[in-house]
Amino acid sequence: RCEEEDVEMTEDAYAVLTRIGLETSLRYAMQLITAASLVARKRKGAEVGVEDIKRVYSLFLDESRSTQYMREYQEAFLFNELREYLGTP
Repeated sequence: RCEEEDVEMTEDAYAVLTRIGLETSLRYAMQLITAASLVARKRKGAEVGVEDIKRVYSLFLDESRSTQYMREYQEAFLFNELREYLGTP
């Protein structure tokens, strides 16, 4: 995917991205490549490094972390107020 998008990446960044892909999904890991490339470009880096991967990982949630976030903060979302208004549990 990096070759298709003309993205240069350090070996350590590849390792981190591989681990992310194994723990989440290949689709999620591939989507991080483009975002990490933009972060590296913004800092005027020649290639994507581990810090770039970490940065985008913290900004964009995978399905598991997104679900966990929704569960933790469900009381703060609008649909909870709607439930209270309608009197449903």
